[in-house]
Amino acid sequence: MNWLLKQVHTNLAASMTASADLFDKVGVLLLHKGQPITESIQKLLENREVFIWEKKEDENRSANIIKPFPKDVYEKLVGSLWNIYHEAKLISQEQIKKTIELVEIIIKQLRATNVYLNLNMVRLDVEQFRHHDYGTFVHSLNVAILATLTARRLGYSEKKLKYLTLGALLHDLGKLNIPKEILNKPGTLTEKEHLLMKQHPQFGAEMLKNSRVLPSVLETVIKHHERWNGTGYPCGLKKNDIHLDAQIVAVTDVFDALTADRPYRKGLPPYYALEMIIAGAGKGYDPIVVKAFRESLILYPENAVITLNTGEIGVVAAVPMQMPTRPLIRLLKDNKGRIINKEQYIDLMQDLTRFIGRIEFNLPMRGYP
Repeated sequence: MNWLLKQVHTNLAASMTASADLFDKVGVLLLHKGQPITESIQKLLENREVFIWEKKEDENRSANIIKPFPKDVYEKLVGSLWNIYHEAKLISQEQIKKTIELVEIIIKQLRATNVYLNLNMVRLDVEQFRHHDYGTFVHSLNVAILATLTARRLGYSEKKLKYLTLGALLHDLGKLNIPKEILNKPGTLTEKEHLLMKQHPQFGAEMLKNSRVLPSVLETVIKHHERWNGTGYPCGLKKNDIHLDAQIVAVTDVFDALTADRPYRKGLPPYYALEMIIAGAGKGYDPIVVKAFRESLILYPENAVITLNTGEIGVVAAVPMQMPTRPLIRLLKDNKGRIINKEQYIDLMQDLTRFIGRIEFNLPMRGYP
């Protein structure tokens, strides 16, 4: 069952009450059910600019179901990256060949446009892999998956996509030369430690000097901390002086870093991290890349069951493209766990006091109206 915006063709006089929640063409709530029709709403109705949400059976539903990146494939990819690189010093052509095999697996899994990265699953995997010190490889895989989705949105060819994904997998290779006590330090880094951390792009490029990777891959490794406005490092490059692959990885790298748990802090909620990225468009990040990233990132797939910060449970009814962090929610349970028997919606674009706390991917829908 899908939720679609349906145009309202009825002209209602001012002072009459709305028989349903009314929305504009992008899904922003205009008027709650039961509230009186205002003159401004009446004018919108006359111009056919008012909509309601309507349930509709999707004849091609099986082809449109959104699926998370397969967990078993994800875990095997992290393990393979660890096996290839965990004790690496200088990277050989054989190691690159093995990594390209992983690239092909990633691209194959993402070839369908309805696959997304389940960030809740990733957090569980970080805990599971902690004793193997897989953190850098989990991060690199997340960045590669998100970068590949973004690049596809930008129209990358299969060949360019392959090099972009390879560069994303290798972008933090230089961190293998940073002492673990610095990487995992729970407190603030000293100035000396911070300067050492900022050298990891050069360390990565040095490790790849005998690998014969293409220049675009090296550009990603050495320039993924450059920023659109010139405030990045190591060279302080601006705008189009930064390779597009590196600009894509810059965005996905920051997003994953913000949402991941670190020794010194808990990860931010994905919606908050995305809003920070969007706020950085035209400053730290290329606006075109941010737009593509925003459009390719499925934080809250339609029909996903979620828990709000209030304790209420609902299902994602629709996701506005311009602000995917603030979907329309149909409530299933109130904050005391009682089932809500009538259809009740919360538009998170209008209600800024509520936000999604977590996704309950495995919560059954049986028993709800």
